[in-house]
Amino acid sequence: MPKTGDPHHRPILSPDWEVGLAAGFFVQILLILFVAYVGIRELRTAENRLKTISEQQILKLDLSKTMHTAVRERTASIVRVTVLEDPFEQDAEYTHFNQMASDFVAARSRFAALPLTPAERTLLDAQGVATSKSYQLAERTFELAMAGDREGAKRMLVQEAIPAQSTVLDILSRLDEMTRQTADTAIEQAKQEHAAARNWIFLLSTAALLIGLVVAGIVVHYTRRAGREREHLATHDSLTQLPNRMLLMGRLEQAIARALRHKFMVGVMFIDLDRFKLVNDTLGHAAGDTLIRHIADRLRTTVRSEDIVSRLGGDEFVVVVTDAEKISQILHVADKVMEAVTRTYQIADRDLYVTCSIGISVCPNDGTSPHDLLQHADTAMYHAKEAGRNRYQMFDTEMNTRVAKRLELETELRQGISRGEFQPYYQPQINLESGRIHVVEALMRWHHPTRGTVEPASYLDLLEETGIIVELGRRLLLDACKQCAQWLAEGHAGLAVAINLSGKEFWQEDLIDFIRAALAETRLPAEHLHLELTETILMQDIGQAVDRIQQLKQMGVRVAVDDFGTGYSSLAHLKHFPVDTLKIDRFFIKDIHRQPIDAAITQAIINLSDSLGLDTVVEGVEDAEQLAALRRLGCRVVQGYLISRPLPGKDIGAMLSQDWSNTLDAGR
Repeated sequence: MPKTGDPHHRPILSPDWEVGLAAGFFVQILLILFVAYVGIRELRTAENRLKTISEQQILKLDLSKTMHTAVRERTASIVRVTVLEDPFEQDAEYTHFNQMASDFVAARSRFAALPLTPAERTLLDAQGVATSKSYQLAERTFELAMAGDREGAKRMLVQEAIPAQSTVLDILSRLDEMTRQTADTAIEQAKQEHAAARNWIFLLSTAALLIGLVVAGIVVHYTRRAGREREHLATHDSLTQLPNRMLLMGRLEQAIARALRHKFMVGVMFIDLDRFKLVNDTLGHAAGDTLIRHIADRLRTTVRSEDIVSRLGGDEFVVVVTDAEKISQILHVADKVMEAVTRTYQIADRDLYVTCSIGISVCPNDGTSPHDLLQHADTAMYHAKEAGRNRYQMFDTEMNTRVAKRLELETELRQGISRGEFQPYYQPQINLESGRIHVVEALMRWHHPTRGTVEPASYLDLLEETGIIVELGRRLLLDACKQCAQWLAEGHAGLAVAINLSGKEFWQEDLIDFIRAALAETRLPAEHLHLELTETILMQDIGQAVDRIQQLKQMGVRVAVDDFGTGYSSLAHLKHFPVDTLKIDRFFIKDIHRQPIDAAITQAIINLSDSLGLDTVVEGVEDAEQLAALRRLGCRVVQGYLISRPLPGKDIGAMLSQDWSNTLDAGR
């Protein structure tokens, strides 16, 4: 079998990794958006630059062509004017010359307005100087020809005008070539920028891809890790890292199958800590959790690696002894577990001594299914507790019968509450000095439809264990407050009702609010409500108990310590509790007229109460001899069967006006 869990198992993943993954995805998305933005922007820039270069190149070429054409036409006009004799034809040629000059100037002005390199600007300036000179020579040639000096005009044409025009054409050719070179350079630069943009896009895309791969890898890693954590959490107890019930049942099923195949036995031990609630109530839940972890560690080291240790929750553990050849081997492990659990613990700077009760079932004797074995071990554990705790108990078939009866009783209790079978009864307390009933204790009695009135002792423990007592107790408190308010309204002034609170009722978080609401609903003055608590309840958490009693006292409710003298408290603790009354347990009253020690103890409690300013009530008074002894000791208030058994409210009402002095004196 696998080992019983790793005490150093990693805790569940923190949410930081999820934040990291989200950040990674966010960065990746931003990077993708940035790549797309940069790519689109650079492509648009390259496209616009190429378009601009193309448009400028086309325009420059058109303007250059216009200037070339204008210069050639001007040269042709100069040549033609030297051979024309008709003045009108000469004037027409001169007009054409000037028109070409205007076209040239307009084209040159537009060319100069375009973006030019320094070299282009230099050539354009040189062209301007040469054009100005050629224009002057052309004007002189036209003047000679139109004056009739054709020979002079021809000499001027050949020697000066044509060379000047050739110079202009040469500069224009050089300018055109330079413009083409500039365009090629600009196009090459645009291509380089486009290539750089492509490279950046490639790099950024690669980075986005790498980040995506990293994020994907992280996602896969943490997803697998989180899956392992979820699987571990689903199959292990979070506090101790022991297998939980689900994993236990699977491993137990495997152990049973192997045992049946090889003729071995499997022992199932259901372990429950004794009075673990006291640890939580007195030291706090943190100390309780620490104790659970220590016990889990001890159980791990006590059993073999092939055995199984599991925590079902709370203070319940299960140990499975696998492949046992004899029952004695299983019992030997049980002894080791008892010894390990009961060793002293050092928790919260104090030594703790803890015991446990263990129920044991064996496969195949007590079953061959995990469910049956666990249930039978659980049943045996409850019998170990009933037998006194701090022991182990083997399962036997008769236990199932007792468990079935217990379940049947629990069902009948719940049905009895819903059917109204529980009714409030009242038992009076008599003040021996006044002879009057001044308090009635409210008790709940169960009238079963077939069994009649059921003795409370047979079901009180089950009520407490199942928590049903909270609902039943609150119903009793409301009925008793309502009944007492009615008696007060009928003129029985000074009468109070006493109600016993169980531990579960007293420690309910909303107890104070419930009592305040009950008093308001029934309109019973708070001083007419007495609450009785046992010493055991008060000792569970002295500080909180004192605080809660003080809240009750602030409302006006009176508090009594029930069964005083039989619990865990001491006189040192008594001074801390702001109570009003001590009820002396019937244990000291039963033989008070025959046992001097009982009389001495009762006398001491009465004297103690008088010294502390507390009232005293003696319960369990059943005969005249006991009453006489109590009178001699100075007891003022008594309760018991000698006066009356618990009765319904309507029967008690007739007794409230009675003077009991003569009745009780007759029994002296």
